[in-house]
Amino acid sequence: MIIEASQLLKRPVINTSGNRLGGVDHIVFDAKDGRVYGFQVTLPGVVKRFRSLNFYEVISLNRQSIIIDNKENLVANMRSLDEIFKETGPVINVVAKTESGKKLGRVNDLMLETQSGFIIRFVIRNLFVERIIPRQYVVAITPKAVIFKDIVDQPIFDQVASMNIAPVS
Repeated sequence: MIIEASQLLKRPVINTSGNRLGGVDHIVFDAKDGRVYGFQVTLPGVVKRFRSLNFYEVISLNRQSIIIDNKENLVANMRSLDEIFKETGPVINVVAKTESGKKLGRVNDLMLETQSGFIIRFVIRNLFVERIIPRQYVVAITPKAVIFKDIVDQPIFDQVASMNIAPVS
């Protein structure tokens, strides 16, 4: 299944018994392989407390919730999540540009494959125009920008790219 990253924010994290354990506060991506590394989860309560949830601990991911085995999957030590976030940055709402430096707009959203956590498409917005760029055109993901191959700036690119987007099963 394909899901927009924005659909996951504020979604409940529940265990297999259906008990709510917290809510997704932030998604952390790994720039090296272009996939979800984990989630920052806010625990319920008067005082905000955060936990780290590694993507590999997720049993199911959908538009309604994130299901994990039990609360022990939510780890108090946030160090690894913070280190990956410093290397990659937020990915959503950063500048999208070409290798030669031309600004394409901002990354408005990401489309993710729910089983693997891979980013499969980037939704780029520039004023009132929205474009979808497949992941194979990404050169680098940095804390301040997502850099795409120069070809994405060619007039015919959007037509060619739309023909090459194969659905992920």
